[in-house]
Amino acid sequence: MLLQELLGINEDVYFVEESYLAQRTIERTLDYLKGVRRFAEARKVRLLRVYEGKYTLGLFLFNSADEEVPVDFWSVFTGALAGASSKKDFEAITDSLFTFNVPEKEIEVSSETWRDAVNEYYSLMLVNRNLCPGCAVKSESYGSVFSENRVQRVAEIFDVLQKKGIYPEGRLLEVCCGNGMSTLALYRLGLNPLTVEINKCTVCQGLEQGVLNPRRTVVMDATALSRYFEPGSFDAVMGFMLGLVYEFNKELWINIVREMASVANEGALMLFTVSSKPEAEILAGTLLRSGVKGEIVDNTDSEGTYDQWFFVGRKQK
Repeated sequence: MLLQELLGINEDVYFVEESYLAQRTIERTLDYLKGVRRFAEARKVRLLRVYEGKYTLGLFLFNSADEEVPVDFWSVFTGALAGASSKKDFEAITDSLFTFNVPEKEIEVSSETWRDAVNEYYSLMLVNRNLCPGCAVKSESYGSVFSENRVQRVAEIFDVLQKKGIYPEGRLLEVCCGNGMSTLALYRLGLNPLTVEINKCTVCQGLEQGVLNPRRTVVMDATALSRYFEPGSFDAVMGFMLGLVYEFNKELWINIVREMASVANEGALMLFTVSSKPEAEILAGTLLRSGVKGEIVDNTDSEGTYDQWFFVGRKQK
């Protein structure tokens, strides 16, 4: 695990927050840290610190084995993914803690590396069934789940785009990635997107088959992207086979593509595929109203199933 590699430790590590999404508010983290600070005023505790510049990204607290927990482990606290107010509170508490308990080791890493480490932790917790007690879902074989034809279909879209002089680069986000069927095509093209998907079971399936990258995968509701990522966070935002988009659920998908635009950088590539032209028109209209200039492309084939229509454009000022 990247967290252990970064610190050079062998013991197990556990984040105080139970989910990636809870890292936005860090209520438990702040509550626990206040208790740690009070405890540490009376006796020395073992601490490790991960930082970037003057900011603490992560704090590791050593816990010795006892009757309840028979092995040593490290509790991990972070405010790096939190909102501005919570992040400020985290910094204040850790700074005060360090005044009378100097960390025995401090390492500097980029915030991106730290985010990858956090992503990986929750991905591994998911695929090891630690986030879904009593899970009864059985593993399926790679061949029964993943289709090379589907992967190739996505790859062909990028062949079309390259002929137009369009190719994604920089910080990439894939929305509604499912089990990673489309992501496979992106990997084979040398791209390394951050992938988000709300369905834990499909994410688990992709992780289990070694398709999704645990360091670049997050279980997240795509209608809440702007709550977790700042404006301009990505240079390309993509989604493959969004929908099905009907009159009764179109507001959901309109919200998703609106959120896609909200976290995209100026000039960012915006790309999504659907199965029908009416779906493409509904979602494209939202992007156009969100400051994205682009076009709907007819990508129909004889099978008439996947990625039959797509919208491609770029976010304007």
